[in-house]
This record gives sequence, structure tokens and C-alpha cells, in this order.
Amino acid sequence: MNILLLLGLVLFVATVMWLYYLFITNTVSEVKKEESIKEPIYGDVIERCHKLFNEGLHAELQKYAQKELTKNYGDVELRRILAQSLMESGNIQMAIMHYEAILNINSYDIQTQEILAQYYSENGPKTRAIEHYEQILMYDNGNIMAVESLAKLYDEIQNYQKSIEMYEMILDAELEETRIVELKYILADLYMKINDNEKSFEMYEKIHKDDEENLEVLILLADLAYKNKYWQDCLKYYKKIISIVGDDFEMLEKIAQLYVTLENWAEAIETYKKIISLEDSSSANYLYHQNELCNAMMKNGQYKETISLLKDLMMQNPRETSFAFTLAQAYTLIGEFQIGVNLYNKLLDEMPSEQSEIIINYISNLICSWAQDLFKKGQYNQAFDKFFEALKYNEENDEVYWQLGKCNYYIKSFQDSIAHFKRAISIKPQESMYYFGLGCAYDEMGSTKNAKIAFYDAININPMNTQARIAYALSLTKELEYAQSIEQFNIVLKYIPNNADTLYNLALAYDLVGDAERAIKFYKKALDNDANHKEAKHNLELLLGEEYSPDVAPEYVDGGLNEEAINEN
Repeated sequence: MNILLLLGLVLFVATVMWLYYLFITNTVSEVKKEESIKEPIYGDVIERCHKLFNEGLHAELQKYAQKELTKNYGDVELRRILAQSLMESGNIQMAIMHYEAILNINSYDIQTQEILAQYYSENGPKTRAIEHYEQILMYDNGNIMAVESLAKLYDEIQNYQKSIEMYEMILDAELEETRIVELKYILADLYMKINDNEKSFEMYEKIHKDDEENLEVLILLADLAYKNKYWQDCLKYYKKIISIVGDDFEMLEKIAQLYVTLENWAEAIETYKKIISLEDSSSANYLYHQNELCNAMMKNGQYKETISLLKDLMMQNPRETSFAFTLAQAYTLIGEFQIGVNLYNKLLDEMPSEQSEIIINYISNLICSWAQDLFKKGQYNQAFDKFFEALKYNEENDEVYWQLGKCNYYIKSFQDSIAHFKRAISIKPQESMYYFGLGCAYDEMGSTKNAKIAFYDAININPMNTQARIAYALSLTKELEYAQSIEQFNIVLKYIPNNADTLYNLALAYDLVGDAERAIKFYKKALDNDANHKEAKHNLELLLGEEYSPDVAPEYVDGGLNEEAINEN
């Protein structure tokens, strides 16, 4: 009985427990089922965000999206919608933070790169905008919008060279004609900003070919041609401008000045005559233009006409001192030095004391020219008297001492020559030719070491002074410094490659160091340029013959202060 009761009790408890388990399991399943229904899937989140965005419920959208981002930080689409919403509601900085976060997740997101690039372009820093546009081009190198944005940004931060590179890339693309012209203008302006006037000129010339009557472009071309010293081009464009606008004083003046620069005196004369014919005699520049006309006539060799015109102008305008200056020069050019001196002395009496130094220098230079003229005629005593008269007016006139040095050199008074060259150097120590003259005088006296020093100083001041460099190379040869001599002769040949004497002297230097192959080569080159060069022919035959004596005394072809140098002003 007890056993049956116990078994019944156990069975009852087991049944109750089984029923309880079924109840609990079913309840948990129902709860989980309800929870799974309430948990939105990803597509629903994005859809809800878009719906809130379209309804303008930005506050609710931002709260919801930020909550969802805590669960899924790397969700780019959700973050993009949130950033757009923040932009719309004016919370720009927070939006930018989210766009930057998108790029941290996916740096290949071109859409976000473009948004950030545009934002930084407008708000700065410009360098950040440049970084984003450069990233865009890394992934899409044909993105013309990005290239143009970069070009503008580089221009804004004054990196003109990079801006030019970008615009040139755009120009290489297939564009409409109006766009091409616009880009040419931009590039021409950028070239001017980097002082590349040559490139700017080339670009404006391309523009001009498409629009030949554009006055603004013609003026720019003329100005750029002037800066580049393209005198003929400059003249062409100024003339074109006049053909469009008619006779313009400013343009005519520039044309006249260009003719003077080009030493086209006949055209300069005609242009100044035209300017004067169109000008009122009471205008401020009328007398200036008259004087310029006289200068051009004088340069054109019309001395008598110039003197006659200047005399008339001086009678009509006795207070205009510029005419007296020009007249004095005209008389000097026809050898009437005393009349020139008298005119300057008269000016000296009439002009204010503060301007007297200018007149005194003119008189000193004029008398120096007079002395040179006398020396060329062989009237040495009179010439030296005039040189010393010139020094009475200006004892610091380096030109007078230079000319005195040359004249004393010519008559072989080398000690006096050296003294005068040294005096010229003390007044104007940066004049290369003065050292050259000094070196020549020392060389004639047999003082090769002093000559070498003077020649070295001359080329140190002016490396293009080939006369001094040849003389320096010869002095090195005489001092047996053949390697340095060869180096100097080779430098000379860079400037004057077909000079027979230099080729001969270089061959001789190679000859003296035993380099027969090079010696033969340059002896032949010397003869190619001067078939009658006896020394080159003689030495070449010695090298090519059966016998060769190294004891043959070399003959150096020396330059020195020849008569041509004496006659230089």
C-alpha cells in the first residue's frame, strides 16, 4: 500500500514538472519571437532614416541614427545619411566629422572626397581641399572637374607653377573653342605671375592668331615683346595698334624709341617728325621731341642739317639747355672740338651751381675725345696736352687715364702707361679692360708674373673678356704652366671657336706637353681657318715629318694692345 502510494506521488510530481517545463519553454519562445519582431533589420534602418530625412525630421533622424551607429560603427550608408542630415540642419562641423570618419572607413569613397574637397575649398584650409582633390585624381585621373578645382586652388595659394601644370592638363583635353581661349588667357596671366614673359608672350600670340583685332591682346603682346627685348615683334604690334586706334602720341613715342634702339635712324627721324607735326608747340614734350629728332639726325650722319636745326631751335628757345648739349656733340663729331668746349663753358656759366659737375664732366670727356683725335693724326705732343687739360676739369676721369695709358703704350712709354692704367683702376676698379691694358704694358716690359696677375684680374671681373683670357693663357704658357694654359685656350674657343691664332696657341701648348695627337689636330684646325698661318704650318710639318726637335723655339702669336685697341673709345 505504501509502495503504491509512493509510486503515485512520484508520478504526480513528474507530471507537474513536465507541464511546468512545457509552459516555461513556450513562454520563452513567445518572448523571443516577439523580440525578433520588434528588432528591425538593416534595410529597415536605412529606409526609416530616409523617410525621416524626406519629412525634415532631422532631430529625430539624428538621435535614431546615432543610436544605431553605436551598434554598427562601420555602417557607411547610415553615417552618410546622418552627415547629410547634419548639413541640412546647419551642424556643419559635426557633418564634416562624420564625412571624415567615412573616409577613415573607406578611403576610396569618391563621393565623400568630393564633398570634403568642396567644403575645404570654400571654408579652408585650402591645403586640405588640395589633398582631397589629389586623392580623387589618384582614383580617377580623367576627372576634369577635380583638375580644374586643383588649378584654381593652387592659384589661390600662389603655387603658380602647379596651377600652370593643372591648366595645361585641361588644355590638352578635348574642349569647346570658347573654353580653350579662356584657358589660354588664364595660362598667359599665370606665366606673367611667375615672370616667365617668354611663355606668356607665346600664349598671347596664340590668342592673337584667333583674334587679330583684339586691342587688349595687342597691347599686352607689345609690352611683353618689349620686356623680352623682341624689338622687331614689339615694333610690329605697336604699328598694328596704331592701324586700329589711329595716330597715338604714346604709341608713336614708343615706336620712335624702338627705332633708336634698333639704330634705324632714318625711320626714327621720320617718326619724330610725325610726332612733332601732330603736337602742339606749347606742349610739355614738344622741345624734347625736337631734341630727339636732332639726336637721330646726328646719328644718321646729317651733321650740317642737325647743326642748322639746333641753332634755329636755340634762337627760338634760348633757355632750353638740352639743345646746347646736342649741338656741342654735333660739333665734336665733325671735329670742331673747340666750339663744343665753348658751348659747354657757356652752359657752365648759365646753369645752377648744383648742375655744374655734370657740365664739367662733359667738357672733360669732350677734350679727351679731342686728344684721341690728335693722337690718331700723329700729333702726340698736342694730344698729351689735351689729355692733361681734360684732367684739369676732372682729375678723377678714369676714361682720360685709360686713354693716356693706351697712348703711352703705343709710343712704348711703358712705365707711364702702367702708371696711368693703375690710376684708372684706382678710380674704377671693376673695369676689366683697365686690367687688360695694365697686363699688356707689364708683358711688354718683360714682367710676365705681373702681367699674368693683371690678366687674371681682368677675366675674374669679366669672364667674357676674351682678349684678356688669351693674354692670360699666353702668360701661363710662358711661365711653363701648360695644363692651365690649355684650359684657358679651350675656354676661349667656346666664345670664338674659329680663331686661328687661338687654335695655333692651343696646339703649341699641347705640343710642349708632348701630346702630339692633339697638337696635330689643332694645328690642322688653325690652318683650316687660316691657310696662310705660317707658324701653324711650320710646326705641323715638324710633327708629321721624319725628324722633330723639341728645342725649336716656339713663336707665340701675342695679342697685346694693338692699334685697334688703341682706337677703342
